[in-house]
Amino acid sequence: MRRKFDRENGIYWVTFATGLIFFLIFSGVFFIRLDFWTIFSATILGFLLIGLFIDPSFSHYVYLDFQEKVGKSVLLGFISAGLLYGVFMAGNLILPRLLVEAPRNLASIYTLKSGSSGWRIGLFLTLIIAPGEELWWRGFLQRHWSVRLGKWPGMLVVAGLYAAVHLSTKNPVLVLAAGWRLVVGIPVFKI
Repeated sequence: MRRKFDRENGIYWVTFATGLIFFLIFSGVFFIRLDFWTIFSATILGFLLIGLFIDPSFSHYVYLDFQEKVGKSVLLGFISAGLLYGVFMAGNLILPRLLVEAPRNLASIYTLKSGSSGWRIGLFLTLIIAPGEELWWRGFLQRHWSVRLGKWPGMLVVAGLYAAVHLSTKNPVLVLAAGWRLVVGIPVFKI
């Protein structure tokens, strides 16, 4: 007899899979035939589809959120992006004075674009990666873990996971930026 999929426990499995797969993506093990941007975009889309299977109300939640406050969400997105840009600019000025390896770490972030069209990367970032990460990390994982653990513990668990998946880059600047982005960034979705 087949067991029915336990949607309640699915969040544990998909959280584990998210951590493992993104850790491997950032390590570069998948770049044999496809580039980082293609793999990253496909993975985000795949996880969003899995999220819809685990929680069918996820699409309704996103639709209502978008319908009720699209202007506010877009404005908060731009403000969050501006604040994040400011943090990166400040980090670019301060970190080289604090960490000897910081200039090399910062430069290695941009090597991911080598051999790829700037337009293609821009389209992936604008249409898939940026909104997909918001939907997945905050809209799905953070929302589910905040319901289970409470608002702040849920946010910190997901922020920790988001930073941890970047550990495979061996780039402390990127790990700090990843953790900072999720904790301090303005949440677009209400929890």
